[in-house]
Amino acid sequence: MSIVVNSSSSWVKGASYVGYDSLYLRLGAVVAANVEDTDQPASNATSWLVSGGGWQATGAGDKTLAVTLVAAANANSYAIYKHNLGTLGLTVKLQHSSDGIAWTDLAGSEKNPAVDTAIYFVGASISAKYWRIHIAGLLAGETLIVGQAFISESLNVFSPPEPGWTPPSLAPNNKYINSRSDGGDFLGRTLIRKGAKTMFQVSVASQSWIRANWLPFMDAAELHPFYHAWDTTQFPLEVAFCYTDGPISKPRYVNPRFMSFDLKFFALLE
Repeated sequence: MSIVVNSSSSWVKGASYVGYDSLYLRLGAVVAANVEDTDQPASNATSWLVSGGGWQATGAGDKTLAVTLVAAANANSYAIYKHNLGTLGLTVKLQHSSDGIAWTDLAGSEKNPAVDTAIYFVGASISAKYWRIHIAGLLAGETLIVGQAFISESLNVFSPPEPGWTPPSLAPNNKYINSRSDGGDFLGRTLIRKGAKTMFQVSVASQSWIRANWLPFMDAAELHPFYHAWDTTQFPLEVAFCYTDGPISKPRYVNPRFMSFDLKFFALLE
């Protein structure tokens, strides 16, 4: 199970989000960690790739992964994937600043995860030039690991997934290899975990929203992963680090003013 928080209390239009436009990767952005181990720099985590061991930082004290932008930009969310915060009992939060010296917590963003699954927080949008993920609680001799870190103005999807949708936590994409005797008796099974595979559809969305919001996401999702939270109100733990399953479906007109769209993707929880 993963973590996402929003202040609403019921499943309503606007409870679904995708996060894809990382402030860490903006043109001219300067990224800096206050501590990074040899050969495990912060850049490992700000990249969308998660196979290089991530950002690692050893030793007691707070750890931060900051970005300085060319100009102030809006953000409402942060995410972390392939981490060990739950194992080490650490606390994480998102902070912003106008000068890079005095930092303010994004309201509600402080979390103390119990497990090492994906964290994706969506809160109120703030404009700032300086942003950072702040992690506290590390003890002497312990090593923080963050495979992927993300700060962004996440996209509020036009409406939630419609009936027929299967959340990632209920959609395992596992492979099984059975062993059988010559007579067909079951001798055992090898389970190969491959995350989850799912899709959602929205049958009616305004054509202006598609052009202004969905098209930029489509362009980005062709190139790199993204985060998805399908219902931040009733199912705040069901979020994932995702990437598309082949070509992205094209939006389709359903009448002269509205279009439909869908998205097939692989979803990773830990």
